Amino acid sequence: MRVRPALFAAVVSALVAVVALAGCTSGGSGPPRPTTGPSVAPSQSELARSLRALSGGYKFKVVAKEGTYTGGIDPVAGLLDATVSVSSDGASLKIDTIGVGGSAYIRLTGLPMPGFDGATWYRVDPARVTRPGSLGLSAIKDPTGVQALVAATRDVRREDRAFTGTVDLTRVTTWGPVNIPQVIQLGEVATRMPFEATVDEQDRLVAMKVEIPDNPVTATYSDFGSTLTTTAPSGATPLPDHLYGMLGL
Repeated sequence: MRVRPALFAAVVSALVAVVALAGCTSGGSGPPRPTTGPSVAPSQSELARSLRALSGGYKFKVVAKEGTYTGGIDPVAGLLDATVSVSSDGASLKIDTIGVGGSAYIRLTGLPMPGFDGATWYRVDPARVTRPGSLGLSAIKDPTGVQALVAATRDVRREDRAFTGTVDLTRVTTWGPVNIPQVIQLGEVATRMPFEATVDEQDRLVAMKVEIPDNPVTATYSDFGSTLTTTAPSGATPLPDHLYGMLGL
């Protein structure tokens, strides 16, 4: 079976968009400290403190119109086990990502093309990954990019376990499928995008939703303190040159 060019282009276009789901920070060592000074409202500081639970192991799921990004992370051990799934025009593509001690591996499943049969693990050269956070490869400490997102919030209000306010996406490299060019297209509205966040009874962030026009993005967090037993796949081969560009790395 051959992939129709238009169909393949649609899937790859959706993939490049959803790849941004898999992290959007430079991989800092922990949650950002709340900005000091009178401009920081107590509610914003409380929301920032809710990220402390993400300094250990946890599971996550990010959902946008283009697809999903799910997985688990142990930032202390430097482990990541995650999956990006995207669908477009009846075709689908899945990318499994494993990160172990600074090394990254991916497996592609879905498109009827060589290298997309789900049978081969590829080793990624981190020096060739030009997009920060792509597939979580360079954002092992914060694969969903929520730390930068919370740092960019404004007018934060709290009621019980719920937070609301706005976020300035011009201060965020990426959140979900929105990247810098798309933020520019959003114009002034990108500086005040509505968000909702929820914490649990221990004030740990469990959900974050940003109401991006026509494509709200929701992230959920669970299993705080969990551990991963992920190991590097044996027999991995170098990722072919053409796949770096195709995957938006």
